[in-house]
Order: sequence, then C-alpha cells, then structure tokens
Amino acid sequence: MPYLVTICEKEGLGKIGVGFSFALIFIVLVDYGSYINGTKEISINRNNPEIIKRKIVSIYVMKLFLIVILLFLVFLLINFVPFFNKEQAVFFFSFSYVIGQLINPTWIFQGLENYKWISFMNIISKVIYVAGVFIFIRKKEDYMYVNAYLGLGLIISSVIGLISLIKQYDLRFYKSVVKDAVLLLKEEFSLTFSQLFLSFYQYLPIMIISYVGGNGMAGQYRIIDQIIMTFRTYLQMFFNFTYAEVCLQIHMNLKNGISHWLKYNGVNYLFVLVLAIIAFVFTEQILLYFNIPLNDLEAMVFFFRLGLIIPIFMAISIALKQLLFALGRNKDYINITIGSSIFSLFVFLLLVKNIGLQGAFIATIIIEIMVIVLYTIVLKPIIRLSK
Repeated sequence: MPYLVTICEKEGLGKIGVGFSFALIFIVLVDYGSYINGTKEISINRNNPEIIKRKIVSIYVMKLFLIVILLFLVFLLINFVPFFNKEQAVFFFSFSYVIGQLINPTWIFQGLENYKWISFMNIISKVIYVAGVFIFIRKKEDYMYVNAYLGLGLIISSVIGLISLIKQYDLRFYKSVVKDAVLLLKEEFSLTFSQLFLSFYQYLPIMIISYVGGNGMAGQYRIIDQIIMTFRTYLQMFFNFTYAEVCLQIHMNLKNGISHWLKYNGVNYLFVLVLAIIAFVFTEQILLYFNIPLNDLEAMVFFFRLGLIIPIFMAISIALKQLLFALGRNKDYINITIGSSIFSLFVFLLLVKNIGLQGAFIATIIIEIMVIVLYTIVLKPIIRLSK
C-alpha cells in the first residue's frame, strides 16, 4: 500500500478500494454459505469420504450456476449505472477476484483442518499479487490493473489446491448433482441473503464515501480501513480456523464445546487488544510508513485512532457470531444481520454527509455495539456460563 500511495496517489487508491469492495460484495454471493454450513458438514463428516465427495461436487456445481447470474448482473451494472460506468476497467479487473473465490477450496481445507494447504495457497496467491504490483504498476494510470493481479494470484493458487482435492477424493460429477445443487441453492438462500446485507455493511462504506466526498476522501478512508481490515482479516481467519473444532466439540458435548469456544476467543481477544494498544501508541509512525502527506497527518492520526476502537468491539461480535452458528441459531443471526445492516447504511450515510470522514468510523462503532447487544440477548437464554 505505501507503494500504491506513492505511485497512484490517494485518488487512485480510492478507486482501487472501491473496486476491491465491489468484488468482496459479489464474493459473498459466490460463497453462498459454503464457508459456514459447507465447512461445518465437512468437519462433522471428515471420516466419511463419500459424503465429503458429494458435498464438494454439489457445492461447486451450485457455484457455477451462481457465477453465470453474477456475470450478467456485473454486465448490467458496468454498462448502465453511471457510478460504475465511469471506471469500467477497475470493476472488470476486480471481478477476477470473484472468479478466484469461485475456485478457492479453502472452505474444504478448513473443514478438514488442513492448514498446511491453506497456508501454501495463501502464500502463492499473495506473492503473485505483490510481484505483479511492484513489477507492472509504474504510473498513476495503472491503478486500474492492481486488483487484476490480486485476482490472478487467487485463481492460480486456488486451481493448485483444487487439483490436489480432485486427486485425493476422485471428485467427479454424479447422477443427481444438479438436483443437489438446486436444493442447496434453496437451503442456503436465507443465510446468503443475510451475508449479502453484512457485506453491504462492511464494503459499501467506501463507495458511499467516494460518491459523497470524492476519490480523495475515499483514498484517506482506504488507508485507514486497510489497517483496520488487517484486524478484520485476522479475526475472520481465526473464526475459520477454530470454527470446525468448535462445531465438532459442541456437537460431541455442549458444555465442553462452549468451554473450548470461550478459551479460544478469550485469549484471542486479549491478543487483539494488545495489538490495538500498540497501534494506538505508534499511530504517527504507522501512517508515515504509508506515505501520508505531512499536511494530512494530524487529521489522519485522529481518524486512525478513532478507527482502532472498531476491532476491539469486532473481536467480540465475531466470537459471538461463531457461537450462534455452532449452536445452529442461523435464523436469529439472519434477522440480526439484515436489520443491523440496513440500519448501518442509513446511519453511515447520515453521519458521513454531516460530519465527514469521522462519521464513517463512528457509525461502524455504533453498529458493532448494537450487534453485540443483540447477539447477547439471543444467546443469554441458551448459555449459562455458571453452569
């Protein structure tokens, strides 16, 4: 990112961020529950290769149906909506990341708790991305190609991982696969619908900022959000790495399972808290590393420290979300997610319009606290920690 700020400037960075958020929203649709229920099913049936085989193939066929629909939707957006039409190339190249996520078999390896393959794929993907940026991004106008290298890295690493699974489980189409894929589309619709609203809450803000305040403000937000996203990415990774084990433990014994969940997430919360405090203390040094112009530094320090409050609450909300899924409270999660996401966009737009960039971070903090309260209300009758 420091390199991109230098070459593409904050306006170019804002456009890159908008394209990336565009891709992440569509990724929620192409994942379609595979990272929640798909991972859970594979975790529970990890010793039954036949069930795993059918589950993998049916989910990938379902994803193929979805990508056709999404390609048509992207075509309509890019050609007929002025906001997207102005930067067609950015959104077109950003969609390559969605293609990569379609192929990405990480959700399978998470269910199998095969973290060596996940690490290998991650390293290959990011090496290709970073190499592409440093080799080919040379002038300000090259901002449109940045997300293409991110997509290319994910596609190549995902193909390698999927080939290994095809060989291991002898994956192939079976007679009723289309029927199973359509059934999955129906079963996972409500969960995916809620995840789509969650993605609006997480990824639409930069588009709103770009629309209201321009690409310069979007670039400032992107710099801070990229650092905050490091926390979000880590917390999501922690969710995924521990989710299969928590599901298995709760499936075997409720009390022990909840104890495992509390132990994992309690230690993790302390770790996140320490990282946030360190980032708060060294705010100026971090921002200068990202090549922030000196005349923007004072304002960016304030925005950054305000943004650091977000992961402190996010660590709690993601931990509670994991417990909701493990206990099968998907319907409660869906209702909370849809309601809070709609409310968050309204609050976000209102605050950004009236108080500028700091409103973006205040709105996010308010929503995270609200979600924690709602999750706690749902879980309180089920969980009695004293028992």
